[in-house]
Amino acid sequence: MAQVYDSLVNPTTKKSIMIVSVLVTLCGMIYFVTSYTQSLEGVDSASQIQTMFFATVGIVYIPLGIWMLKNRLHSRAPYVISILISVFLIILYIASRNISLPIVGIQTDIGMIDLATKTIQVGIIAISAILLRNLKKEQIIPGSQQHIA
Repeated sequence: MAQVYDSLVNPTTKKSIMIVSVLVTLCGMIYFVTSYTQSLEGVDSASQIQTMFFATVGIVYIPLGIWMLKNRLHSRAPYVISILISVFLIILYIASRNISLPIVGIQTDIGMIDLATKTIQVGIIAISAILLRNLKKEQIIPGSQQHIA
């Protein structure tokens, strides 16, 4: 099946799948590192909740990146999920800088890690959206050697 996939899918689409998978996995790794540094900053309940939040995002993103590589274009699910999660995290970040959220209040700091993850998430959204748009053009029928054009 992998050989059929390799012969039928546009090389640009394959590169896009690889890039978005790497971006999702990288973002998950950044969130894991952030959860570790957050755990060192304090033992109060707010720090613990933030640590769990960052770790959870990492736990979600890393398998999602692996799923994208294994799934290729057989399903829209990993791309839709990655868009939804990334949009949610960007909105949550903007909200945390503008309104007082429970537990964390208003965050005033904007760090390099914040900017890096938001930039990566915009890339995840853009590339996943492009892949979803191209999905019908490139979709492979599972279990066959047919290509839907």
